[in-house]
Amino acid sequence: RCVWGPQEVCFDEPLPTCPGLASPTQLDAAAAARQRRSEVTELVKKRIAAHGLDMQVLAVDLVEGDAPHVAVYYRTAHRVDFRALVPDLARALASRVDLRQVTGRDPARLVGGVGLCGHQLCCSTFLNEVEPISIRLANQQGHGSNPMAVTGLCGHLMCCLRYESPYYDDFTATAEQIAQQKQDRSADQLGCPLRPVCGKAAGRP
Repeated sequence: RCVWGPQEVCFDEPLPTCPGLASPTQLDAAAAARQRRSEVTELVKKRIAAHGLDMQVLAVDLVEGDAPHVAVYYRTAHRVDFRALVPDLARALASRVDLRQVTGRDPARLVGGVGLCGHQLCCSTFLNEVEPISIRLANQQGHGSNPMAVTGLCGHLMCCLRYESPYYDDFTATAEQIAQQKQDRSADQLGCPLRPVCGKAAGRP
């Protein structure tokens, strides 16, 4: 079975190629890496509890080799003094340790989850950069009156409002042209609501 996660590609460049199926050695190495990451995560959580720090560990990245490095991504509601924690973790893990606080949308991106659409979160699968998102986009797409319909697991406006906006703009412009050519009416007289995703609009008599 060949598994390839979603990723962004550039239309001006050729599609990426799959080097082939993973060998038994590669599968064993991947399983060992997952086990090692799980063990390190549990150790970090225990050391944080031992120091009495209010920190929630979200993810851990490991870099093995001649200069091992452990990056710990955490979330906290207030400022934390972890000056004693870092050398303790460095000794326990025999690695350089880097603590990185994450805020905003990053916790949802690191942990992952399922959105209201039933799919995995865009930020944790294929969306590498998030452009500014405003409530204007929600109003444009007909969701402004229902905050729950436009709020993601991160507590912020959903990423899809931004990258789906051009489709709504194009459809509204097309509907406006049809309204003026066929019925000499504005697009808002075609019907309510417009259905840009389906490419449909119901007209009023």
